[in-house]
Amino acid sequence: MTMNKKLIITILLALDAMAGQGQDFNWCLEGTVENAAPNDTLTIIDSERHQPIATIQVKDGAIVPASGVLDKPAVCRIAKKGRRGSIGIFVLEEGTTTISIDLDKAYVLKVGGTPVNNDLATFIDEQNRRTDNHAAYKENMYRIVSDIVEKHPDHALSPYLIDWCQLLFTPTQSLRLIGMLSSELQISPNVDRRKEILLIEQETEVGRMFKDMTGIASDGKSVSLSDFVGKGSYVLADFWASWCGPCKAEMPHVIELYERYRDKGLHLIGITVDDTPEKSDAVVKEKGLSFPQIYESKPRSTYGIMAIPYTILFAPDGTILARGLLPMVEKKLAEILKDK
Repeated sequence: MTMNKKLIITILLALDAMAGQGQDFNWCLEGTVENAAPNDTLTIIDSERHQPIATIQVKDGAIVPASGVLDKPAVCRIAKKGRRGSIGIFVLEEGTTTISIDLDKAYVLKVGGTPVNNDLATFIDEQNRRTDNHAAYKENMYRIVSDIVEKHPDHALSPYLIDWCQLLFTPTQSLRLIGMLSSELQISPNVDRRKEILLIEQETEVGRMFKDMTGIASDGKSVSLSDFVGKGSYVLADFWASWCGPCKAEMPHVIELYERYRDKGLHLIGITVDDTPEKSDAVVKEKGLSFPQIYESKPRSTYGIMAIPYTILFAPDGTILARGLLPMVEKKLAEILKDK
């Protein structure tokens, strides 16, 4: 290799190293903490990497100003030792981020201080003043997230918010938002996987006709979704698993909802997710569940269901009327069956 070529390569490597160093930035965090012990210790968690960024102290209800260096902006949450879950969200980027959190309510009250956090503040404010008007809330959240994604198509916050709101937005809405992201983010593994799931969900979103699934009944015989759906009755499908604590905790509410509306034409079925018939059946017998069950029916690949508990409400003709968490579906049930 000639001296000139060695010199060029050396310069290029040096420039690349300098460029990498230039990506580092200093962040600062300040704010207030309600319902904190006099000297609580909190941990900042990178929500994307699932790794701790820094430990911060709380003194007299205020965060002792903390600072550090990152190589790229991070969407973060706050975790407190001894408490389940974490509190989010906010962004650490160049400059001073200010947050207000409530450890008892377990969510961010206010956020600001830097450009992206100032935009995120609108999202946080709308989230915190959520009302019983669910339709208006979803509309406002979609508008706010659309504005943020359009303004920050290459920022980690944008895909995070799209994922965060997956149960509020229709698959078509979420896919539209993904289409607004930068090309780099659109091909990232997490976003690409989310898009794949949304395309499946889109085929079975509200207003579409149901897609059939075949599984195993409690008696070991073959059973299909079409054995119950599209037969002239409203059908509520409860997706659950034996390993899912929240699913089992919600079952009494599902049954109570069924009891309330069954005289008005509602039928109830259970559909298990990533479970074995033996484990599913043990729970059915233990809890004395009398409604039909479909085991091993692959709802993930048919309905794009990635988190449980989850419910879908089918119309008498098989059209999908509502899908998502039980409270959302319950509102739809009350709306369509209140006068029957």
